[in-house]
Amino acid sequence: MIADRTWNTRCVVLDPGMAPNYIGELTRGRTGLVVDNALAGQRDALLAGDLKGAPTLELNATPVNVETLRLVGSFIRKHGLQSVVGLGGGSVMDAVKLAALFTADPSLTIFVERHAKRSGLIVLPPVAYPNERPRTVLMPSTVGTGAEVSAVACLDTAVGRRLIASRHLSGDVAVLDADNLATLSTRLLFEGLLEAFLRVAGTMVGSSSNVFDDDGYSLLARIVRLGNRVTREDSPELRLTAAHLSMETHTGWALIGRDPYGAKHWYVANELAHVTGARKMTATASVIGPIWEEIANGSAAWGDRGLLLKLWSAVLVADPSLDPNPAKGINQLMWRWGIAGLEVIGEHALMKTSEAALQNWGGGLPMLRGLDAVQIQHVLSKAGLEQQILPGPVGELRAARERG
Repeated sequence: MIADRTWNTRCVVLDPGMAPNYIGELTRGRTGLVVDNALAGQRDALLAGDLKGAPTLELNATPVNVETLRLVGSFIRKHGLQSVVGLGGGSVMDAVKLAALFTADPSLTIFVERHAKRSGLIVLPPVAYPNERPRTVLMPSTVGTGAEVSAVACLDTAVGRRLIASRHLSGDVAVLDADNLATLSTRLLFEGLLEAFLRVAGTMVGSSSNVFDDDGYSLLARIVRLGNRVTREDSPELRLTAAHLSMETHTGWALIGRDPYGAKHWYVANELAHVTGARKMTATASVIGPIWEEIANGSAAWGDRGLLLKLWSAVLVADPSLDPNPAKGINQLMWRWGIAGLEVIGEHALMKTSEAALQNWGGGLPMLRGLDAVQIQHVLSKAGLEQQILPGPVGELRAARERG
């Protein structure tokens, strides 16, 4: 989902290693640090700089749940924080964003608990005193989510994974420093590029054409070119560019005026990941090819065939070696980038995913409106089958991993 842009984030791009001695310019009052516990080097650098003496909370990079929010909220209240610096991937930044907002308005916790059973999307009501929310300075150590600038966050609840939306969830400041991306594996870098690519492509295909189409095509081409370049070389500069492109999928012009629920693959992949315990992009890699095949075959409920073909034509300009068939081409691109889906989607997982997708995002809700259980199960069946028996890129990647 994409959200409104009424809450503007100040974006700061720094030379490698500058953040520790610049972060003080971006905070106000009592400041604390919430950091992924795997980022010891980056944490120590910050605490040796402007954040010297700042209280610090370390988190595991796991999906955010209610216990996570209680932990971060208690940290904010205990130290009376006026600013919170969040350093890590999407889950750490989501934890900071949600906890900061819920601390300012505790009634939002009750609101989420009441509405979690109704839909996969929870749009928070207006916040009575938004200025009481601690200032959030978000520093991504990964690429893809764009959580540092987006107005949404994911929360695991007792009834499933929920998408929380509020204009007050966007970070006050987003800081990109290549040193914070240094520990990101190449595999996760490619997954992040794919996530950013599909955020734009999926939303465009699920929306109507508009005057900003060329901006979308340009952004997609830039992501593909960058990904292909990273297959040959890796550098701090390229990683910083990847992070900037990820941010641009939220802050640029490409998705202006689009259907905020246009990227249908996200909702199915979200439920598949939750049911199977797979990583989000593994689940996404499983379903995107079959969904694009359905669109190419004229299934309008998944997206517009003409827009998909037009979009893929723009991608082919950036990489003419890709298959002109969008479904085959996206599988080919994922193979080149070393990304594969689930090897098997069992019958139980298939049924549970279909049921959860319709319950949380379908029926009268706009996300999967027009799709039924048979259509979703068909996509999931093809997703599991492709990983097992299809020749070509996806099958070759799986075989190579098994040999390895």
